[in-house]
Amino acid sequence: MARTVTLTPDEQAGKAAFKALAKAFGGQEAVEAEFGVRQQKVSDMGLPNVAEFPTLNLIDALEERTVGYPGWPHVTGWLARRRGCVLVCVPTGEASAEDINGAIAVLSREHGDALATLLTAMADKQLTPREREDVDKELTDTIEAAVRLRALIRAE
Repeated sequence: MARTVTLTPDEQAGKAAFKALAKAFGGQEAVEAEFGVRQQKVSDMGLPNVAEFPTLNLIDALEERTVGYPGWPHVTGWLARRRGCVLVCVPTGEASAEDINGAIAVLSREHGDALATLLTAMADKQLTPREREDVDKELTDTIEAAVRLRALIRAE
């Protein structure tokens, strides 16, 4: 069996997400030391031309231990984007009236920003690829703010 294969760009993006996750954890050697997966195998899991993929258990354990690192959750985020979903981390715990009021303010601001960006972009009655990207980011921020407010309201 040949060591190298041709993977789709989407599969390569998934491998890049895993490679970033392993790096956030401390690198291939740290993954090997903690989980007993040979360093070479961890390396192969991140290479765009090798048909070696991480297990769900490994991804879950690494993402659980890299919360807060830039790009987190690396692989779960890639999966969500691959399926056309927006991944929003839901806050947990009790919510005070102050928390809810703050979340309302954030949602109002994000909503206003999104509409302002869209109206500005549509001034010439068309959207360039860059404008679509900007509007998409603003709308994603609005969705995340709404989900956070919803979670705070549901908190007991």
